[in-house]
Amino acid sequence: MVIENILTAAGNTVRFASVYWFSKCMKTLLCGLCVMMVLLLVHRILKKKSAVVSCYLWLTLLPVTFMGMSRLFYQRYFAYVTVYLAKYVKAWHGYVYFGVMVLLLAAFIIRNARLQNRLKAMPQIYDANVIKNFAHGMAGRYLGRVRIYCSDTQESPFSGGILKPYVVVPKKTWEQLDENSRNVILSHELTHIRSGHIMLLTVMKLLTFLWWINPLVYVCQGLLREDIELACDECTIAHTGITRQGYGFVLLGMITQVGSNTHIAVASFTDKGDFGRLKRRITHIGKRHTDSAGLLRQMRVCGAFTAAFLAAAFVLVGMTSYPRYTVLDEIYVYGEDLQLIACDTQAVRDAFWAEGRTLHVEDGAFQRFLVQEDVTGDYVYVTFGTVMKLPGMGGGGEVVMVNVADSTDTWYVSADTIENRVMETLLKWM
Repeated sequence: MVIENILTAAGNTVRFASVYWFSKCMKTLLCGLCVMMVLLLVHRILKKKSAVVSCYLWLTLLPVTFMGMSRLFYQRYFAYVTVYLAKYVKAWHGYVYFGVMVLLLAAFIIRNARLQNRLKAMPQIYDANVIKNFAHGMAGRYLGRVRIYCSDTQESPFSGGILKPYVVVPKKTWEQLDENSRNVILSHELTHIRSGHIMLLTVMKLLTFLWWINPLVYVCQGLLREDIELACDECTIAHTGITRQGYGFVLLGMITQVGSNTHIAVASFTDKGDFGRLKRRITHIGKRHTDSAGLLRQMRVCGAFTAAFLAAAFVLVGMTSYPRYTVLDEIYVYGEDLQLIACDTQAVRDAFWAEGRTLHVEDGAFQRFLVQEDVTGDYVYVTFGTVMKLPGMGGGGEVVMVNVADSTDTWYVSADTIENRVMETLLKWM
């Protein structure tokens, strides 16, 4: 019987969680959709100025994912979103939505696990000169952990890994390249790692899982991939001293020898299947004329501004959001017909007070309350300690039946059992 009760409580909690989380996801999706449309307009302006700057623009989507509990959705016209979701959202909507999300995340984890297994079987190479050119400061210590592998497959060079960064190059093509071309390719991939592009790609990939139903998130992901390649093209030309024409020849030479890269959350040197992007990259490097010092200044200023903006955005979201849960202090009194009689009035506070999970009744004040509110029936229901997740969403707490004729005759409707405590704990922290 106890197991059956626990399973019932767990089932009720899962259904509530499905509706609750799905409603929050839909709110963040709506916010994200609005922010993405603004970002797409801003991106067109910034991209013309510098791809080094525009590739960090997409990080502004990160605070939006925490706006599911924003007070905004309870103000003026935005309240209609909350009303609509409360009216039409069902548990099965959440089951489908989160089911697809879990499948996408599982596929992501499996593919990365397979890639890690492949890396273990690949021989390592080490180009000390290229890494030494980048090895200074904190970024240099991070780059010192980079492992460079040779792959037997003819795929585009790519870089990945956040905690354990790596670069993979095709062995056959690598052996045919001259030293200058090798330095250009390695410099390009090391710039991805040094600039945090792998983190950017991973964050954007996770956003596509969270908002998989939103088509604009895939547009933003594609633009991010293009931005980081344009940014690395600029930095590599400035850092290695190669001519823009020479760099273009390296790009064209690689795309004729290697295939497309199908790994996820990695940065590829070329993509054989996307000639439009290749054309835009070659056009871009022909127009940009920035020296290494200028690009470094841009990266530092952009990094500092992005960090400050994200910190301010997270603080603002936190200040304008409801807490994860609130245990209500108010005491509610209902009649036998379950219609509300009074809530936290002076008469209610005189008649009842809660101490932990126990309700105390002051008989004289209780009788005056009954006369004042013209209460009929044999019992009243008193609730307290309700866990409120958001306005209009919550549960738990205690429900006590109090005999109108004898205030000492009370009966706790919600039993103090393990399954109820488990459900209330999950309700608080989900």
